[in-house]
Amino acid sequence: MKKLFFAASFAALAFSHAFAETVCHGTTLTGIVRDSTLALIPGAMITLDGNQNAESGSDGSFRFTCIGDGSHRLSVRVEGFEKRDLTLTTPHAALVAFELKPEAVESEVDVVADAGPGVSAASSGPSQTLSGKRLQSLADDPDDLLRELQQMAATAGGSPANATISIDGFQGGGDGNTTLPPKSSIAYIKVNPDLFSAEYRQPPFGGGHIEVYTKPGLSAYHGALFATNGSPWMNARDPFSTSKASIGKQRYGFEFTGPLRKKGSDFSMTLEHRSIDNFAVVNAITVDGAGNQSNIVQNVATPQRLWIGTARTDWQLGPRNTFIVTFNAYLNHLENVGVGGTSLAETGYDQEKYDHTLRFTDVTTVSPKLMHEARLGIEWDGNNDAPNSTAPQVQVAGAFTGGGSTAGAVRDHELDIEGDDDVILTTTNHLMKFGFQAEILDEHLRLTTNFNGSYTFGGGTVPGQAIALTGLQQYVLALNGQPNGSPTDYSNVAGNPEVDLVQTRFAPFFQDDWKVRPNLHIAYGVRYFTQTDPKVVDSLTPRLGVAWSPDKKATWTIHSHAGLFAGRFFAHTYAEVLRMDGVQRVTSTIYNPICTGVFDPATCNPFNGSTPIHSIRTIAPNFPNLFYGIENLGFTHTLPHGWNLSGDYYIAQMWHDTRTENINSPMNNSPTGPRPGTPNLNVLQMQASGRGYGNVEFAGLEQHSLKHVQLFMGAVRVQIIDDTDDTEFTTPQTTGSNAGEYARRTGNGLWNVFGNATFSLPEKIQLSGNFNASGDAPYNITTGFDNNGDGDFNDRPQYAAPGTPGAISTPYGLLVASGGTGVFPRNKGTMPWTFYLDSNIQRTFTLTRNPKAEHQQTLQVNIRSSNLLNHTNVTQVGGVLGSPLFGVPYAADNGRRVEGGVRYSF
Repeated sequence: MKKLFFAASFAALAFSHAFAETVCHGTTLTGIVRDSTLALIPGAMITLDGNQNAESGSDGSFRFTCIGDGSHRLSVRVEGFEKRDLTLTTPHAALVAFELKPEAVESEVDVVADAGPGVSAASSGPSQTLSGKRLQSLADDPDDLLRELQQMAATAGGSPANATISIDGFQGGGDGNTTLPPKSSIAYIKVNPDLFSAEYRQPPFGGGHIEVYTKPGLSAYHGALFATNGSPWMNARDPFSTSKASIGKQRYGFEFTGPLRKKGSDFSMTLEHRSIDNFAVVNAITVDGAGNQSNIVQNVATPQRLWIGTARTDWQLGPRNTFIVTFNAYLNHLENVGVGGTSLAETGYDQEKYDHTLRFTDVTTVSPKLMHEARLGIEWDGNNDAPNSTAPQVQVAGAFTGGGSTAGAVRDHELDIEGDDDVILTTTNHLMKFGFQAEILDEHLRLTTNFNGSYTFGGGTVPGQAIALTGLQQYVLALNGQPNGSPTDYSNVAGNPEVDLVQTRFAPFFQDDWKVRPNLHIAYGVRYFTQTDPKVVDSLTPRLGVAWSPDKKATWTIHSHAGLFAGRFFAHTYAEVLRMDGVQRVTSTIYNPICTGVFDPATCNPFNGSTPIHSIRTIAPNFPNLFYGIENLGFTHTLPHGWNLSGDYYIAQMWHDTRTENINSPMNNSPTGPRPGTPNLNVLQMQASGRGYGNVEFAGLEQHSLKHVQLFMGAVRVQIIDDTDDTEFTTPQTTGSNAGEYARRTGNGLWNVFGNATFSLPEKIQLSGNFNASGDAPYNITTGFDNNGDGDFNDRPQYAAPGTPGAISTPYGLLVASGGTGVFPRNKGTMPWTFYLDSNIQRTFTLTRNPKAEHQQTLQVNIRSSNLLNHTNVTQVGGVLGSPLFGVPYAADNGRRVEGGVRYSF
């Protein structure tokens, strides 16, 4: 029997702006403002007795000082929420807690507003809260919205794809949340909040953290109908395509909300459908038997048909208890996945992808000082893949990949049960949170990876010749049945494709924000993490933060942090270890297989007269977890006229990082040569032998006080260097040698420049834009060879002396595939800069004639564009030395996309 145990816990919630200490003859009144889900609301205006105002800080807290004894009246107002009034008598020692309900489903509701810098000992770096107009300015398409949020999160450092996503406090399945709810159901989004809090596992530069909070129902019936359209004539031709494809997108749906009973219970629901007609651009080099090369440029349709639905109900079980149930459904049909760049159309596959979640949340306000929240989530997600072809795959290094998909007919089904429990305790000088996060993942996989087999033409040396063959030249020889035309290798997997596993995770944490003085806060906490498959039990990670405001007006805040962070291992990572167990599934490699006559992958029998080399994956004994040690120093400064300047500097060390080594590689560089252990067997052992280090610098400038303009801009420089490339299955070029292995991570830009702005123009027109640029991302350069016979074709070129036969002149100097004079470092190549500018212009028309109507009918029209500049954002550059595409960009992200939309709200 699988059980989830719920226990109590404490977390870092920061206080608002510090006030200078003054002598007064009254009392101090403090409080906090939350929404109905108990999420904090910054930027709320609190009025005392109609003549004193305070604004809730970034943590939702507010404070009045020097209040005379007696009866007083508090009023809370924030755009998009119902007004709340409260009468109380001072002295009032308890914390005043306001819980606000949203006012209506409007496209321009500011559920949360940015509050500017304050004294927060747990937070650091480029944190943002997106709501109202800023949230409305983001993309409606789920993939575009996810990309924009990932780019914002990556400003903390790390790859955008590594950003973690939580939805209403739920961390999501085995590999985390990978899909977002419809944008119309989102109340607000926090990007990179309190990254040093013990509540979070991910280190600040690990890709960032995205918290999505959805809207509760309303006390009156409201809804909206919406539709968007992007036709082919509105969109630009994709980069590297020679002709414009029929690119388009249609989206339509509705949302509806209202009460379930007269008071205390409500519901909300959304449903939408998207038809996305994108195209993948094939840009490959093929060749015939005569050696004539052809550049194949082709638009291949990659349509998606996507349904997203949500339903939520909030039940007020008592004056202090709210029970929330949500259900989210996601179903997407994709075609020709994996096609594009040098991968031809036949290598693709169709995919049915689903993600359904049922979640329960119980929030209890035990007292004004104590709150408890318990969450239970059940998620069913996975995919079923059907390949376009089951023929053996043919890979010609740096030129093209043809034949069938090596993924095969995949079935990946997962059941995830998540239980979280939090307790928040507020005292005079402490705001504490303690709790735990627990998961059970039940994976049922059918992995037919490489069951169809694959031939690789990587090139290689020819006996008696000083100049090596390229993969394309080798393929031409094979097509003619000539000597030296054998494929570099053939590999396949045979056996039982079924892989099942159950993984459990458990992480208790404690966090306290201690207000030592009004201008000095200390945040401290600790987190522990344990999991099974692989077993991890040693992850105790303390955190410490200090925030100090040195001046009386609190225009400066200086913060410093230090802490340990631990990694975790995804279920799919362990599934890959099981897949290559060497018992249920046997992985074989044949070097230089003999194919009689003209090469034909359908008729060649590579095992005929050959010695197969088998490969298995294992995990090192006493396998420890990965640890990061991170220190931070930063500041925020309030400038005149509402401008805020911030900066941060991080340094990091990583140890016990995970990578793979072939601990049974051949000792004479021949695949069939002598080995330390079992002959003809590659033992790919996952080890904790990796190391890394780095630093991150951030600077940002924001303005959210102007009536017609709000903006945020900044830049971050991320210099993270390691010998693992941030993946468990990265292997060094040569077993036992780290020469040239320390490098920046593949695809992680050294620089990231970003900004977003919203403009209120005349005639009630709103214009917004989101900009992101990234540069100096590295990529690896290889030869396509396996010179040391270890089964991994990751060999890099070597530096060559002038006059060396076969040397190739490159921007990095003279290089040769083998026989050089020095080690060429990993990830030496540099990708071109990418520039994304997404924009939206909209106008809302009021249809209700009565201007005093409580909920007016509106019609909103908008035009949205992604990649407005139509910049060629390169995603792939040829990295195989000597190949036709070496050093040449051959794949890129979409060109400009434009769509128009209309939304009727009632």
